[in-house]
Amino acid sequence: MYMNSFGLLTLTQNAALLLAMFFIYDMAAFRNRTVFGFYWAIFTGIALGLIGIIIMLTPWEYAPGIIVDSRAVLLGISGLFFGTIPTLIAMVITATLRLFQGGGAAVIGVLVIITSGTLGIAWRYYRPHPLSELSFREIYLFGVIIHGVMLALTFIFPWEMTLAVLSNISLPVLLLYPLITALLGMLFVQRLRRNQSTDALKESEFLFRSQFDLGSIGIAITYPGKGWLRVNPRLCEILGYREEELLLLNWSELTHPDDRHLDLYQYDQMLTGEEDGYSLDKRFIRKDGESVYVHMTISCYRVDGAVQFVIAGILDSSERKHAEDKIRGRKEQLLSVLSGSELGFWDWNIEANTVHRNARWAEMLGYRFEDIQNDTSINLDSVHPNDCGRVWQSVTDHLEGRTAQHKIEYRMRTRQGEYKWILDCAKIVNYGEDQQPLRMSGTHTDITKRKLAEESMQLASMVYQNSREAMTVTDSNGNIITTNPAFTEMTGYSADEITGKSHTFIVSKQQDKRVYQRMELALNSTGHWRGEVSCRHKNGENYMALLGINSIYNEDRSVHRRVAQFSDITERKKSEKIIWKQANFDNLTGLSNRQMFHDQLLHEKNKAQRRGLNVGLLFLDLDRFKAVNDTLGHNMGDQLLIDVAQRLRNCVRKRDLVSRFGGDEFTVIIGGLKNTQSVERVAQKILCELAEPFLLGEQNVYITPSIGITFYPKDGEATEMLLKNADQAMYSAKEKGRNCYHYFTNSMQEQVERGGQLANDLRYALKKNQLELYYQPIVALGTGQIRKAEALIRWHHPELGMVSPAEFIPIAEETGTIVEIGDWVFRQAADQVAHWRREYQNDFQVSINKSPVQFREGGSDITSWLEHLLALGLPGQAVVIEITEGLLLDGSSRIVIDKLLAFRDSGIEVSLDDFGTGYSSMSYLRKFHIDNLKIDQSFVRNLKVDSDDMILCEAIIIMAHKLGMQVIAEGIENEEQRRLLSAAGCDYGQGYLFAKPLPEKDFSCLLLRHIHVA
Repeated sequence: MYMNSFGLLTLTQNAALLLAMFFIYDMAAFRNRTVFGFYWAIFTGIALGLIGIIIMLTPWEYAPGIIVDSRAVLLGISGLFFGTIPTLIAMVITATLRLFQGGGAAVIGVLVIITSGTLGIAWRYYRPHPLSELSFREIYLFGVIIHGVMLALTFIFPWEMTLAVLSNISLPVLLLYPLITALLGMLFVQRLRRNQSTDALKESEFLFRSQFDLGSIGIAITYPGKGWLRVNPRLCEILGYREEELLLLNWSELTHPDDRHLDLYQYDQMLTGEEDGYSLDKRFIRKDGESVYVHMTISCYRVDGAVQFVIAGILDSSERKHAEDKIRGRKEQLLSVLSGSELGFWDWNIEANTVHRNARWAEMLGYRFEDIQNDTSINLDSVHPNDCGRVWQSVTDHLEGRTAQHKIEYRMRTRQGEYKWILDCAKIVNYGEDQQPLRMSGTHTDITKRKLAEESMQLASMVYQNSREAMTVTDSNGNIITTNPAFTEMTGYSADEITGKSHTFIVSKQQDKRVYQRMELALNSTGHWRGEVSCRHKNGENYMALLGINSIYNEDRSVHRRVAQFSDITERKKSEKIIWKQANFDNLTGLSNRQMFHDQLLHEKNKAQRRGLNVGLLFLDLDRFKAVNDTLGHNMGDQLLIDVAQRLRNCVRKRDLVSRFGGDEFTVIIGGLKNTQSVERVAQKILCELAEPFLLGEQNVYITPSIGITFYPKDGEATEMLLKNADQAMYSAKEKGRNCYHYFTNSMQEQVERGGQLANDLRYALKKNQLELYYQPIVALGTGQIRKAEALIRWHHPELGMVSPAEFIPIAEETGTIVEIGDWVFRQAADQVAHWRREYQNDFQVSINKSPVQFREGGSDITSWLEHLLALGLPGQAVVIEITEGLLLDGSSRIVIDKLLAFRDSGIEVSLDDFGTGYSSMSYLRKFHIDNLKIDQSFVRNLKVDSDDMILCEAIIIMAHKLGMQVIAEGIENEEQRRLLSAAGCDYGQGYLFAKPLPEKDFSCLLLRHIHVA
């Protein structure tokens, strides 16, 4: 039975189904380009098995049980491109189906499945080259082999059946299926090659991007017109520009003028096609004006012969260039040094066996240069006989490469017959092609004095080797040269461990640095020093030593050696410390006792007297302490005293002294006081700290102190007087009800208490709406119109009534609340002037007083003020800032200058208040752009015709007008004063003649009446 057209069509359809393998492979490769996941491999194998099932269900059945299909192609390609796991799964699925189909050729069918898949797997893993290199011919050969094996398996049939089958299907099977195998395989190969090309392209792009963004070479892509198209960060770093700045320039502009011509010439040659690229060394001008040396490699990209863009690699060679210049300079310097130095120089031509020496070499040995100039022979006759062998051995070792340098000390005989010690240093400086030494050069240094000094040191070492005191010898830099055995015993360090280290190596890190300074000063001035130092043993323990240092000098009085002698005084210092502690500290609490209290108070009083400062003394007594002892016992009472002492320490600075004066009485010395308010803060802190419960055993105990406060020198100078005052103040605190503090004098008490109350209440004045702005009109003297007003703050205290600004403003400045208050004043005044400008006058101004504190670091935020004006739609001219001359005296502060300039730039005028009463110079008026001067009321108060005050006012007005300023006179109280000032040319006036400071509503009525009258 021959293959008919239906069989051929069936086999062709089977082959077409194989294309589904390509899509499976493509999908698997998309999921994982490198290694198929295990589960994906299983899925792929199942998909291949399903394709095999479809193929086997549409076969050409040559005879009952004898089936011919394209499963061999499927499994061979699967083994070759999909690998072991998918292929084995497909083999199992198709083999199972074939056994299920049965028939006489079922066994042969299964063998075809096994051999096809196995051949594919074997071909995949045993071919020497990657699958992407498979050729059509190789895959076709692979298909022929698979199907040849398939046909060979038919010999299992009876011979007649085999011949019949082979004669009918051999030709179409061997022609069609290897071709299908080859075509399908080439599809997979093309897919592999395309994936590899994609990976290579991505890798190439990654490498270029890495080099462009992170490389150490500057890279630039430019237009043919020399403008930058792209630049990398390294090029920006080399030229000092940001990328956006660089892209606005062209490389010709940045080229050094001396290098531009050559660069442009080669660039033009490249553009005209005479060359495709070039390299050159040139200089660029950096943004900071410095020249930078670079090596450039330039190439271009052309399309149809026209240059599209140019790419340049730019390597910063400045460091190499500078290094070359440095080496050249050093060579020249070396020649100069050798010609005029103290070194004897010799140069040995090894091939010719001749030596040339310089004049210093001859002078060193007592010869004239003319005596040795013609002597080029090498001889060791002048070398000391005991040194001759060592010298020649050192030279030989270096010539034969066993040492890096010939360096040796030996003795040479002078012309006078004496011996000098010489340090001989030399190296081979030239080699032949066979690496044989050709030339050796070296220097001689006269070290005779050094050797004699070393011998002297050796003799001296015999003296201190057996000393019972630790001794060291250091060089002039303080580096230890040698130590004696006693040093090792004292410090724990052997001579080998310590030699070469600084003498400070054994000094404890806790040592006061000032001791070093005093030591260095004494050694440099007198050559010796003696004192106590804290040292560190090798085991880490610290000990005290009595150290004495003496210096040994050279002939030129330079330091040659220093000898140090140590004695361990640790035990003595411990004894002294115990005695001192017992004499000065309380055994129970660890606080200082009465003895130290008296010493420290005397020290603080002397210091305060020298510096014009105050000393605060607090005397504390624990209220009802006896009840604790009586109820809980003396042990608990002692524990309470210990806890109180610790809390008191936490309430003061480290420099302040807390003492236990006796029993349950404590004292606190607070020195270096510029004012007395800080003592009150300490007292308040003590009250707060001691108000917390004390845990004694399992019981919480509350204890309160009564505190008496007195000050030196105001309340007294003698220690006993101060103690008496503090004690009396303490009892006054107890009489007030305990758990409080009391000052010694009633006047001071009242003043401080009022100040403390104001400081405390002032913090809440804003929140409780106790502050209010009053406004006093400023009148144009020429027209009588109210053109301005000064905002003045008032405090309605709920208990004290109206508090004067002169009283609470200094407190606000000291406590820092002036910043918050000042910001509130500015915003209130700005809101008010905005209202008056809308309702009454569109050019009305309000003056606002500002404290110097607001201009300092941490003061008011000027930016927020300007933003507030902007939010109100007000120009800067609506507000005038009034400052005092004291601020100008602090005008060197950058912060003050910046804030004043910010006012000027925003259009806000600045007035100088109380002019003439301070110390500011005329230069400040120009420097800070003052707009208005306010004549202090002290000049206006007694103003009369031809009076001194009148002369001063006229001078101020003339000067201000010459400088372009306007003048405002304060304190005008009568018509004569107004008339005189107006006649003198004063611009504005302010005072009770016009109106006293008024609340906002009253001032608005005044302004309205004034407008109607006008």
